[in-house]
Amino acid sequence: MQKGDKNKLKLMLTGVKARAEQNHEYFISIDFLFRSGKKKFKASLARSGEAYTLTFQGTARSIGLAEALEFFAAQAEQYEESVLAYTERGMTMTLTANAKGVKMQQSEQKAPESDPKAAANPLLDSGRQYLIQVSRAAPLLREIGILTAEGKLKNDMIRKYNQIDHYVELVAPMFESDKSSEIVLLDCACGKSYLSFVMNYYLREVLRRKCRIIGIDINPHVVEESRKMAQRLGYHNMEFLSADLRTYQPPKTVTAVISLHACDIATDLALATAIRARAKYIACVPCCHKELLDQYHLPGLEALTRHGVFQARFNDVLTDSLRVLKLEAEGYKVSAVEYISPLDSPKNLLIRATRTGRSNPKAREEYEAATRLLGTNSELDRRCALLDTEYFVTDEDLM
Repeated sequence: MQKGDKNKLKLMLTGVKARAEQNHEYFISIDFLFRSGKKKFKASLARSGEAYTLTFQGTARSIGLAEALEFFAAQAEQYEESVLAYTERGMTMTLTANAKGVKMQQSEQKAPESDPKAAANPLLDSGRQYLIQVSRAAPLLREIGILTAEGKLKNDMIRKYNQIDHYVELVAPMFESDKSSEIVLLDCACGKSYLSFVMNYYLREVLRRKCRIIGIDINPHVVEESRKMAQRLGYHNMEFLSADLRTYQPPKTVTAVISLHACDIATDLALATAIRARAKYIACVPCCHKELLDQYHLPGLEALTRHGVFQARFNDVLTDSLRVLKLEAEGYKVSAVEYISPLDSPKNLLIRATRTGRSNPKAREEYEAATRLLGTNSELDRRCALLDTEYFVTDEDLM
């Protein structure tokens, strides 16, 4: 290489290093190719935790990022052509050095080739554009059990696939308009964390946003399994914690709180966590409703709930209606929609909320009047009451 090309290569490698350090949570690999005549030699840099391993000519050694790029620069002086392909989630940057000079180009990762019949299934909605596409998100969908090892949709998981994609479609406008430098998303009562992983994929690889995902669940077993899944997928920007939402201290800045089918008061705990964290957005799908079943009464209308099935159905509507009104009282603009067909799941209500930063005295008066009339006191009420009397310490306060 000419002296000018060496300097240009050095400058470009500095850019690669800066990119890799800035986006270290999204790093996948760096692949090297060196060509001399018809001979080709390959090397690769992989990440293991916070360390890197360079594999070249049958040997592997631990190495720093800067040293690995110096290795490439040194090899580039010896070969006719040298190619460096830096890959992070959703993007590949290719640097080529040869007799024609040094150049760099950036491209989105191509979807892996797949059998077009693999996604064909009569239960799929052929009239809509899926945000989590089978061809592009195959590793994710395979990991969470939607696809077989061969990349085909499992018949018994089609409804689950439709559910999570419809969920993403309905919450997408929140994040598309958000201007945060980093989206911090809490998945409360995350369970097996399907939603955490899908939202991570959507935010990073579809929207191209910097994001951090935190899953919280009281069950240590599902938390450990989620950690293993994140490791296998290379999703380094995910964290899973075994914690009780009654005492969990959220980060200082939270962009959104999500929850999918958190049972009974776990939904209230998720909503209370969002209110405590002053989350910009909330997207919650409640599950079963038990807490208020033996509390509420309808003065003058007791005959309507004489039968248990009607009492339970009234309870479902009352519980979620009170949740919506409570969020409005706490300064959120709220909507409630059916996000999937009740044939797919009867638990198909999505509560979406956006923090306004303004108080809503009218909604608070309406909420207090409704709870007095019904005679209810929910877990959400108790959690919010504590916010007025207790001081909560955030993670950053402890650092």
